Amino acid sequence: MKKIIIIPIIIAVIGLIGFTLYGNKQEMKEEAKLAEVSSDAIPVKVSSLQEKTLESKVYANGILEAKTDLTILSETTGKVIELHKEKGATVKKGEPLAQVENEIIQIEVLAAKTNLEKLATDLERYTKLFDQNAVTKRQLEDIKITLKNAEAQYRLAKKRLDNTNIRATTAGKINNDFIQEGEFISMGQKLYEIVDASTLMLRVKLTPSEVLALKDDDSVKISTQVFPQKQFHGKVNAIASKADDGLKYEVEIEMTNNDEIKLKPGMYATAHFNFKGNNTKYYLNRNALIGSVQDPQVYVIINGKSELKKLTIGENHGKLLEVLSGIDPNDKVVMSGQINLSEGTKVKVLDK
Repeated sequence: MKKIIIIPIIIAVIGLIGFTLYGNKQEMKEEAKLAEVSSDAIPVKVSSLQEKTLESKVYANGILEAKTDLTILSETTGKVIELHKEKGATVKKGEPLAQVENEIIQIEVLAAKTNLEKLATDLERYTKLFDQNAVTKRQLEDIKITLKNAEAQYRLAKKRLDNTNIRATTAGKINNDFIQEGEFISMGQKLYEIVDASTLMLRVKLTPSEVLALKDDDSVKISTQVFPQKQFHGKVNAIASKADDGLKYEVEIEMTNNDEIKLKPGMYATAHFNFKGNNTKYYLNRNALIGSVQDPQVYVIINGKSELKKLTIGENHGKLLEVLSGIDPNDKVVMSGQINLSEGTKVKVLDK
């Protein structure tokens, strides 16, 4: 009797389970259809161009150079008989550095001077004779020409003699010397390197719009790695008239070396510029880009669908890129969700 009662109960339970499973299956199908409908539109966040007048702080790096850095070359040949100055010495312009043997040249100068004086006397005599019709005009002209040649020979001999006395062509410190007493030097040989670091130069590169905001004598703040807490001041000395291969312009900044803290040529330095914008420009956050800055593209929303636009980019200000053309200020630009988009994809704009 118990067996007969249990069997209908089991059948009822099995039926209930089957009905529940069938209902769940139908519900899953409905949810799948709903998901298909929802996935038909890709959710995205959008933004638009920002109209700004930026005040940009630009940092440009370079190496400090001495305004005066000269190499003295030999203008004579002969044996060095005396050194007046060596490496490390501070010299004035025109101060003797070394002496080259010049005894023979002194004799040549004396002979040239004697010949010049003789010809000058001859000219006076020929002039008087010409006035008395004792010599021809041709003879008088010949002596004048000979006298001019003698003057030239005397000046050349004196120049050769002067070249044997090697002098500093600028004031500064002898950074290096390449000469020894007793050495035979030749024409064009490197003798001394003189550096005057009282005035330093810093050459940096700027973009076209940055360089247009500069003018000669503008004040520039300068910092260095060796004195990070110290600020120096310079002024714009020269601005390049044309760009280099990287489409940047060289700006030369001049600064007087500090009396208390002496900077040295070859030290790393940074020029600090603060450019105030003269006009309003349109900028876009670089997160909107598809691809790189070299080939910038973005998706915009038109009639609920994505459309790929190619941009022309101007200057880069951190996360903001100047947009020159490609989209309009009112365009809705996709800022997130671009990875799921292609041309003509339906989109759903999410609230920010």
